[in-house]
Parts: sequence; structure tokens; C-alpha cells
Amino acid sequence: MTTWLPSHVLRQIRSYARELFPLENGGILLGWRSGEDHVVVDLRGPGSRALHGQHCFIPDHAWQVSEIKRAFEASFGDLDYLGDWHSHPDGIAEMSDLDSATLLRMAKQVKAPLMLIVAGSGAVWSPRCWKGQLAGPLIWRRLVATPQRLKFFDPPAAWPGPSTVRSASPAIGQPELS
Repeated sequence: MTTWLPSHVLRQIRSYARELFPLENGGILLGWRSGEDHVVVDLRGPGSRALHGQHCFIPDHAWQVSEIKRAFEASFGDLDYLGDWHSHPDGIAEMSDLDSATLLRMAKQVKAPLMLIVAGSGAVWSPRCWKGQLAGPLIWRRLVATPQRLKFFDPPAAWPGPSTVRSASPAIGQPELS
């Protein structure tokens, strides 16, 4: 099980993390599934109504849902929601109890969602990623969070991404992706 992450997406996540340091920041990952692997193509940030704290982050859910829908439609159904990402400023790239609860909620809605966490400060942010799955009998479903191997790569020029799924003017409070 591998999560493929383009280097430009990791740079953008690190930029978002530095932007609000020492507060948490986050967003969503877009791409596709290939067997057990996830291939990230693009991301979105928190949205203009997100709340940021030192130990928590609450995204602008309505905006993120509209961005998922827009990316799906703009890519003719090729791109889909893969999961969430967020930062742990001055922390470690491990899931907290709140992160596990969030991944459990995600797994009840989406098959095998990802939770990518970047931890650090300044220019140094280390990523780790987990895939969530539900296990056990229907009444007593529990989360199994499996660490994912992260593979970084530079996609070809024709790769789908910001130029193919973002509008010319991003939502207020959202930086242009490059």
C-alpha cells in the first residue's frame, strides 16, 4: 500500500503549514485510487471559514465539499476525494486521539480515506500518512489505521492538477497553487 505524492503537492502542504505556524492548518487531498495505492494529484486548503488552533483544526467543510464536487466535474469524474491533510506545528507526525476519531468518521463515509500529517516548524516539515478502514462486526465497527508508504515524484507536464481543476480565481483566503 503506497500513497504517491507529487513533490509540488508536498511543497504546497508545507507552505500552508508555515503560513499559520504555530497554529494547525489543513485541507483535502484529491486524486484517484489504483488498487491498494492512492495517487494524489492536487489538494485544497482549509477554506476561508476554517478555525485554527494550536492543537486542533476545523476545516470549512461546506467549501471543501464544493471544491471536491468542482474538481470531480472539471476532471470529468477523474479526480476524487482521497482524504485529509493537516499540520502538527512543533509536534510529531503521529495521529492524536482526535485525528483517529476524525479518520473513523471519514472511513464511515469514504472507502479507505487517507490522513496525511506534516509535523515540524520553519522549513522542516516531515510527512506521514495512514489509510483508515473499518473492521469488526457492523455494530462494533472500529478503525484500523494502516501506515502508508509515501513515494514522492515529479509528475510529467501533462499531469492533471491545479491548472486543470482550479478556476482562474481561487476562493477568498486561498492561495494560488503553483
